[in-house]
Amino acid sequence: MIKVYTDVSMIMIGTSFTGIPRVVMELVKRLDKRSELDLVFIEYDSQSDAYRILDRNLFVSFCTTKTDKRNDIRTDEFLSFDDFEKDSIFFDCDTVWKTRVKRSFLYPLLKKKGVKIVPFIQDIIGIDYPQFCDKSDVLNFIDFIGASFLYSDKILVTSQTTKNALLAHEKNMEVSLPEIGIVPLGGDFLKKNEDTSNVSEKIKEIASAGKYILMVGTVEPRKNHKLLLECFQKHLRGWMNVVVAGYSGQGMNEFFEKLTKDPDYGKKIWHIDNATDSEIDYLYKNCFAMVFPSYIEGYGLPIIESLVRDVPVIAADNEINREIGGERALYFPQDNSVILANMLFSLVNSPKEYNELKERIKGFVPKTWDETSDCVIKELTEVNGKTAL
Repeated sequence: MIKVYTDVSMIMIGTSFTGIPRVVMELVKRLDKRSELDLVFIEYDSQSDAYRILDRNLFVSFCTTKTDKRNDIRTDEFLSFDDFEKDSIFFDCDTVWKTRVKRSFLYPLLKKKGVKIVPFIQDIIGIDYPQFCDKSDVLNFIDFIGASFLYSDKILVTSQTTKNALLAHEKNMEVSLPEIGIVPLGGDFLKKNEDTSNVSEKIKEIASAGKYILMVGTVEPRKNHKLLLECFQKHLRGWMNVVVAGYSGQGMNEFFEKLTKDPDYGKKIWHIDNATDSEIDYLYKNCFAMVFPSYIEGYGLPIIESLVRDVPVIAADNEINREIGGERALYFPQDNSVILANMLFSLVNSPKEYNELKERIKGFVPKTWDETSDCVIKELTEVNGKTAL
């Protein structure tokens, strides 16, 4: 059995469990059931300047139920930086660059102790697209990536796109990276039942107000919600509604000012920032199409979420969107609201074209989270020098 340490400090203080935290929690629930790994979940404690060991069963339960009793998860057992076990694995899969423990400090210490280091890098947006990130996050992310380049025994990524980006930096920096393994994310956590008992009347009213396109994801600059608003205001008004579902991120004051001052806000165009999983599921199933104008993604789970529900996808034409959507999605040139609108007009005016697109989606089977966890275990056991079961 391989001892695997995982720093989940950010999940232990987080308030939103989308994006990377969502991925971590899905993985934790499945890895916990496997006999190959001895999982140790840890949280940095600044007062003791050491890692606090978390109650494994209670942490897994929290990842499953999200019932917030996180204080109960914390034990009185601590792990100093010198206490990590030789030949164990330090598996970084949370947003660890946001923690106080810089990886440029931690990773060299772990290497001296004979610990194997495996970061799960889900994107390098902070490096290649810093304009979409908080400045302090960028500096911290650079530290994390630099330490990963120098000290990792293997790097895991979620897509070929991210692997290509890392290899481009390897070439430009003239460094030698360790082996990079691709671990696609699962999509089977999505609800496919028809139960609408947990859907609010507000959501039902929005979905029944007319034909609408949907965009799901945190409202932040890199997601390019401004293009969707532009498309509505210049081309779609009075012809198709727009629903934006996602938490409000930073740097979007101008967008929200334009959105909320629109005369059709709350009538033909909506922002929903606190939808439940059941309500998101309902919005997906009743929309005409999901539009995804994002500049860059780590993986693009909304594309998977749409396709698994037989919802047509119209996405910005970039490498990651094409990798995830493949031939099942339609693509428009980045930032071109005219072509996006024309594609929507064409689908509405030609039921045959729309139905053919929906036929392409049928039969889509996403990777399961069990397959994702199998892949993680395979990669970790290979790093440990053992053969995966």
